[in-house]
Amino acid sequence: MTPDEIIVHRFKNKMRQHSILIDKIHDVQSDIEEQLERIARSLPPDKSPPDGGPGTQGTRPSSDLEVWESPSGKLTFSFNMQTPFYLPRRLGKALLFLATAPVEDTPNGPRLVGYRRRTEIQAHLQKSARPGITIRLRYVNNVTSLLTAALLENTHRDLIRIDKESGNVGLLLKVGGLRGLESTSAHKWL
Repeated sequence: MTPDEIIVHRFKNKMRQHSILIDKIHDVQSDIEEQLERIARSLPPDKSPPDGGPGTQGTRPSSDLEVWESPSGKLTFSFNMQTPFYLPRRLGKALLFLATAPVEDTPNGPRLVGYRRRTEIQAHLQKSARPGITIRLRYVNNVTSLLTAALLENTHRDLIRIDKESGNVGLLLKVGGLRGLESTSAHKWL
């Protein structure tokens, strides 16, 4: 063999080894995800009532929002290690958009993700709408109401907040609490 052929042969071997290692890593990652889902399903749901009950200003912020994606592309969410729940695509997109809002400056208390303007939410939903469909601003109200109801049903906490003066919408989530987004296709929506 010529020196060039030896180099090419070694390169091919390294590429094969790389491919095998990547497959093994993918298998281990899949096993870990399955085990985490089993653990999350086996945990008892957090039955503790929210501070002050649903819809009050005293609701404490969530410190953790985990997102998973099934092989079929469905998104599953869990707040603070509670029982995971599925949200339809449009509501999942709205939740993730709210969870990635810029940081809100709060002098006292925990640092929370900030509010999104309704026009921002409208533009975000319009980006993913089917061609020819126009998302109207009042549709944002419908999505916000449906998301509020879905989160209340699944977490027993009112995690959506609406600024009374501006109408901006926010999520009661501490900064840095969103986990798992990078390992889903949902990060492309943002």
